Amino acid sequence: MRLRLSFQGTILAGCLAVVLATLVFVAIILQNSLREQMLETLATNLKHNLVLTEEVVGDRRPPGDNPAVMDKLADQLGVRLGFRVTIIDKNGVVLGDSKIPFHELADTENHAARPEVIAAYNHKTPVETRYSTTLGKGLMYAATLLDKPNREKLVIRLAMPLAEVEVMLGRTRNLILSALLLGVLLSIAAAYFMARGISKPLKALTSTATAISGGDLSRRFRRYPSNEIGELGRAFDRMTDTIQDKIEAVTMTRDRLAGILRGMAEGVLVTDREGRILLTNHALAEMLDLTEDPVGKMPSEIFRNADLVQAMRQTRLSGEQKTSEIRTIGQNPKYLELTVVRLPATETGAGCVAVLHDVTEHRRTEEIRRDFVANVSHELRTPLTAIRGSAETLLDGALESPDFARRFVEMIRRQAERLENLSQDLLELAKVETGGAGGKPEMVRLAELADSVLSTVSDLAEQQGVELFSKLDDVNQTLWADRRQLEEAILNLMVNAIKYTDTGGRVTLAMRKTSDQIRIQVIDTGMGIPGEHLPRIFERFYRVDKNRSREIGGTGLGLAIVKHLTQAQGGHVEVESEPGKGSTFSLVFDL
Repeated sequence: MRLRLSFQGTILAGCLAVVLATLVFVAIILQNSLREQMLETLATNLKHNLVLTEEVVGDRRPPGDNPAVMDKLADQLGVRLGFRVTIIDKNGVVLGDSKIPFHELADTENHAARPEVIAAYNHKTPVETRYSTTLGKGLMYAATLLDKPNREKLVIRLAMPLAEVEVMLGRTRNLILSALLLGVLLSIAAAYFMARGISKPLKALTSTATAISGGDLSRRFRRYPSNEIGELGRAFDRMTDTIQDKIEAVTMTRDRLAGILRGMAEGVLVTDREGRILLTNHALAEMLDLTEDPVGKMPSEIFRNADLVQAMRQTRLSGEQKTSEIRTIGQNPKYLELTVVRLPATETGAGCVAVLHDVTEHRRTEEIRRDFVANVSHELRTPLTAIRGSAETLLDGALESPDFARRFVEMIRRQAERLENLSQDLLELAKVETGGAGGKPEMVRLAELADSVLSTVSDLAEQQGVELFSKLDDVNQTLWADRRQLEEAILNLMVNAIKYTDTGGRVTLAMRKTSDQIRIQVIDTGMGIPGEHLPRIFERFYRVDKNRSREIGGTGLGLAIVKHLTQAQGGHVEVESEPGKGSTFSLVFDL
């Protein structure tokens, strides 16, 4: 019990000593600071009023500097400003003073030796504080020189008594003493209750530590007594804040890394020093067609690609970066560009990271380009061979026979026309693909466009014995597009439909509108297209029936041109077909 009382007394005495020392120190500093601040404020105010007084005296100065008038002016200014106003001539004689009656001015001692007057003659405006022998009290002085052309120099002086400052400081001292007494009383009460409840924060600290050790990082002590327990509590809370910040930083870094990995188009695979998978992303799962979570397993257990597994193993063991291209197996094989590097080594070894980039589209583009070059070469070789053969036959003597000559010349003309059509289609396709078609969008009336297309292909349809029909849901429907390109796309579809429809068949140009789309359709009753050909019919030079296509003079580029022209207008092409029942090609535009 005595130990408890002694501890409480020690706390009480320490608190009182600290509070008393602090309050006394603050009282002294505050009093001195307040006095200096008040004197500085008064000096600034005195200087500002001195400037105004100088202006007034300069404007209202009587001719000849009549002392009676000057004293009256000083009295008036003193009443208005609340300061003592003194006007002194160049010899130090007082011409007017707001605190001295006019009849006593003659007895006033000469002011030429006063410090502020001397400073004013030197064009300075210091503030002097001293005891006035004339008035018998402390004053603050400031003076300035009134120097007007063609007039005698005068010194204008303002003075303010310091008694008000002392009064205010006395009030401040009383307030400080009252606050000091109140602080002592409050400190005694606070120290008493603090000592009395010293065990409460210890229990709270123990409870907080228990909760945090159980995983509740949101708990804090937040009670800081002014002793070692308070310091311990602060240190404990800072430690908890630091732990929580580091956990949040790690979590944020993990989430950021996960977000980056999710958003990456490249597949990422990270393994530890033993080769077990630590991390993968969604792109990798899609590239390698993963159906289960690979984390924690060996690559050889998950991936059915020996090149990938071997490259990661070699990099992990040797540390050399591996770059290669691998090909997946499965229903839709992919070409992947693989780069494997080893992570920085630790005491327990080093893992590695693999990045896979899908280059399937690039390979497919290269294949299409090779096919395109081969197809163009083949398409050019056939007519050129025919032209060369016809020319050689004519030179070998067929020119002598009018019938043979005419037949071979006709063949040359047909093959030249075929080359011309092929070159025109290639140029048109190149323009559209590179955006060089120079489209000029406008509001196109679909009814007028349909009439123009049907009129253009009517002769061809009559030659083929095919009936033409049109079906428009709304004759006033319009579409924002380039008219020439849109008409060319529809014409290509119509010409194809007519050419591949047998005599007696029908070709219908339909324009349908839904809530959010406009569909321009070319529907025929021709031979139709087998399902396996539908995904490729818009490729350049791709033909379903090569023999018939060449017979009717097709270049194999028409549908490719249609596709690109439609995409240039912001739409896309769809096709539905069934062998023996016809086909439906649709140009779809969103509203």
